[in-house]
Amino acid sequence: MNRPNLSIGDRLQAEPYQVRRRVLELLDEMSAPMHPREIEHALTRSGYTRSEARRLVKVLKTLPIIAIGAGTP
Repeated sequence: MNRPNLSIGDRLQAEPYQVRRRVLELLDEMSAPMHPREIEHALTRSGYTRSEARRLVKVLKTLPIIAIGAGTP
């Protein structure tokens, strides 16, 4: 059986309202901006010292960043 090659938008539109709503809620949560302390905490968990993380956060504030994705190891 061949299934039509639907885009993700088409597939989402075909889902029930509750599923569409939850997907959009999750996307909103995932794309929410991080506060400087959250970024600092993430950097320290990644191995940076607290002072290094603070300097990096200060530099990041000056850049016109739209999004940063997690790299794959």
